[in-house]
Amino acid sequence: MKLVMNMVRKPFKAGEVIFDFGEKSDDLYLIHSGSVEIVSREGLVLATLKAGELFGEMASILGERERTARAVTATNAVIDVIDSTTMRRKLGEADPVLRALVRNLTIRLADANKMNEERWLLLNVYQSLAPDEIERP
Repeated sequence: MKLVMNMVRKPFKAGEVIFDFGEKSDDLYLIHSGSVEIVSREGLVLATLKAGELFGEMASILGERERTARAVTATNAVIDVIDSTTMRRKLGEADPVLRALVRNLTIRLADANKMNEERWLLLNVYQSLAPDEIERP
């Protein structure tokens, strides 16, 4: 079986933003070499990914057009940008139960990312308090 994908290979320097919050896109990304950090709006590193890993799948799977995180290269990297039509075609060819499972897991991941960021923000508030600012029972 031959896999046909509309893909463009792009080099990125360390620290370069691949996509940013609010950008309209549903392309999928495959790391050929290097590493990429997925960062929340508040600066929480949600994931550090390396060669062979995909990212940007949430927008593609859920059909959302605005990015909810920033993808930035942690090192020099080469990234394969896969056109969103390829992902939609591959999902359309999948068993309906598997499509539902992938969608459900993607929603759970989005919810977990949001919860992690909320807890991280709360922790940072407490860490910023001086010991004498904390009321003891």
